[in-house]
Amino acid sequence: MKRRNVLKSLGLLPLVSCKAIDNVVEKQYDPAELEKQPNLDKKLTAIVCGAGARGNVYGNYGIQYPDELDIVGVAEPIPFRINKFSKKHNIPKDNQFVTWEHVFDRPKFADFIIVTTPDDLHHGPAMKALEMGYDLLLEKPIAQT
Repeated sequence: MKRRNVLKSLGLLPLVSCKAIDNVVEKQYDPAELEKQPNLDKKLTAIVCGAGARGNVYGNYGIQYPDELDIVGVAEPIPFRINKFSKKHNIPKDNQFVTWEHVFDRPKFADFIIVTTPDDLHHGPAMKALEMGYDLLLEKPIAQT
């Protein structure tokens, strides 16, 4: 499978950076920012916030296509889930976090964040990911209100 098809199937194409969103919403519009594309010649890395059923669906893509996607971090408060997910993806202890907030205590260490937390917890990690310059795959809904 080609890298572009991976991005399309994960809903990551086109990716727009936080800076580009800021430029469109609050600042001067810079079309060059919106035209930037991810490097399609390298494997993507991701952090999953929420290792429940939905997080595993996206994570399993990395298992099925290991040359395309590498899950390098996880945030999950339920010990059984985080242990199982981390073992499946070979995630080191220092990239395992109890809550999504802890992910962002570190400098950026992946290409994008996959937010699959419970629906009422989507807004916080999504906004923080964009603020830190991560690309984002946000499981629906974006917000409940």
